[in-house]
Amino acid sequence: MKVFFSCLLFALLAACGSGPDTDVVRESVEHRLAQALPDGSVKLHNIERRGSQTDTKAPAGEERRIVYFDAELQLTRDIDFAAWNAPGVAGLVSALGAGPKGIEGIRSGGNKANDIIRAHGTVLYRQEAGTWQAVMPAGYQPPVAPGVLAATPERTGAMLTALRKVVEAFPRDTSPEQYAAIEEELAAAQASIRARLARASNGYAIAAGAEHGQYLRVARALFSGMGSRAVPLITRGGEENLRLLRSGKVSLALAQGDAALDAYEGTGAFAGQGPHIALRGVTSLYPEPLHVLVRADSKLNSIADLRRKRVAIGQIGAASRTTAIRVLQAHGIALADIEPLEFSINGALLALQQNKTDAVLQVIGTPADSVRDSLTDMPLRMLSLDAKAISALTEEKKGYFPFTIQKGTYVSQTTDVQTIATAALLLTDTAFSDAEIASLTRRIFEKGTDYSALGSTQGAQISAATSRVGLSVPMHVAAAKVLEGLAAKDEANTAPQEKLEE
Repeated sequence: MKVFFSCLLFALLAACGSGPDTDVVRESVEHRLAQALPDGSVKLHNIERRGSQTDTKAPAGEERRIVYFDAELQLTRDIDFAAWNAPGVAGLVSALGAGPKGIEGIRSGGNKANDIIRAHGTVLYRQEAGTWQAVMPAGYQPPVAPGVLAATPERTGAMLTALRKVVEAFPRDTSPEQYAAIEEELAAAQASIRARLARASNGYAIAAGAEHGQYLRVARALFSGMGSRAVPLITRGGEENLRLLRSGKVSLALAQGDAALDAYEGTGAFAGQGPHIALRGVTSLYPEPLHVLVRADSKLNSIADLRRKRVAIGQIGAASRTTAIRVLQAHGIALADIEPLEFSINGALLALQQNKTDAVLQVIGTPADSVRDSLTDMPLRMLSLDAKAISALTEEKKGYFPFTIQKGTYVSQTTDVQTIATAALLLTDTAFSDAEIASLTRRIFEKGTDYSALGSTQGAQISAATSRVGLSVPMHVAAAKVLEGLAAKDEANTAPQEKLEE
């Protein structure tokens, strides 16, 4: 009997320490969904709690737990989650605290009423006065793979020896700047080698983006299960991708619309190379709005307030940095008027948390995992751009268009944010035949494809309806013909229904 009561006491104590129960989690998730999506558009059909763990990043003296759950959502009306100008997949992902491949059931071409969407989500709770209060979904931080020491074949050993000799040949007094240049050249060499190996295997290389970045995820999702030997390459981003495409080292590239236009015209970062007149767009994929992030307790309320402040504008060579500079200039702020800090997005957000920068400017698709993760550590606000600056930037036809980051896109966001966006473009030149481009285009816009389940939240925003939005370079003629055919097919399918309703 003593053993029984001891076990019972242990179980009760364990339950108390495991965080909120299923009913509390259900209430939290329903509240988040109501904030993120239009009223009555979705209902929480089922939810199952899958455990919890202590939040290791909780502030000192504060008890926080991350609760994991599986949920089934039932749509109560037709919804196209790919729509760029309405609450959609970004708000859904943020509300559920889901990571890549964390949501299944979002269909290319739109979802219908009664469709079921399944999610693996998280909610972060803080204990206050004996009760658990939801802070926000736990966000997503890409896992870091542990180092693996594998057996080295003879040829690999020989290559490592040769590489070591190259590195050891540099003088001992090599400066940090010179080492940085060496590292950049080695990274570029790695991308070049992978591209050559891909072509040698009768496949083709796609210049994507940084590890754990949105471009790499969408590239992997686009070419998942295609039966091709497509190899998405890890690169430094859009500007490098465009150079790899022009040099013939890759067959496809992902890049921001404004950077693509600069490459096509031979301006901006590409002024030294001249126009890339063969550059063609296969499609616009998803919007990449400019985020202007400040701490919630900051006194900065407008872009004009950034003058004489520390502003993280992005790394040299990143297309986002070019956009940030243009946006500041449109508000009458030159680089000399601020203290520019050249961080990656993760470094910039960490600097913001540590009060080492006052604002972060970043072009990135919504919802950005890095921003979601930072929200678990510090409250943030986004600043809207000035209406006149938005007009000036979009009227210049530089690949920008007005964009609203809808409230609920991020959990703490209670108002719409007015900004500009550029489109993430899939680009090519003369590497493919018309037949290959046509086949690729049909595959991208195949109805029913669940890009979110394939690991890309941004991929869920791909739609034939927005295939030309923000497309800053000429569309490949074969892609254009396919899209015209898809549009005609959709019109033919909807016409009988419209007549029936009349």
